[in-house]
Amino acid sequence: MKKEYKELYEDLRDEIAAIDETIERLQEIKNRFEPGVKDICIEPAMGTYLMNFYNGIENILKRVCKEYYKAMPRGESWHKELLILSANPPEGKTAIFDRSLVEKLHPFRSFRHRFVSGYGFQLKGVKMLDLIDIVEPLWNEIKSDITIFWNKLYEAK
Repeated sequence: MKKEYKELYEDLRDEIAAIDETIERLQEIKNRFEPGVKDICIEPAMGTYLMNFYNGIENILKRVCKEYYKAMPRGESWHKELLILSANPPEGKTAIFDRSLVEKLHPFRSFRHRFVSGYGFQLKGVKMLDLIDIVEPLWNEIKSDITIFWNKLYEAK
């Protein structure tokens, strides 16, 4: 890894640790969820941790875009463009994710938008389970892609 990316590496390592803890807490909340049982705290907590997961991914991508790609999307669709840029970086730069991973992240981006624009009491736990059930394997795939990304940066001369 080039010396200039040391701070980026440390920032991403910290973000990865925060996402790891977020997923642990999300799984704990999921285990407490009982469909059909009214609990005013469980569903908003599930939504919060799902949004935290996706925000963590965006934090990683924003850092890579600013520090490595030297390009940051702007405008109303920057969240979507950020994902696209992660698989289609500027010429001569290494992609952090592949296209199939980006496709898997789109439902989380959509959820994040609904979460931010809505109200916690409107969240439906049963609907969030579809995302919660795939978050851990998806996160493992993301961490693998990040490792591949760092290995390529390390090998670059």
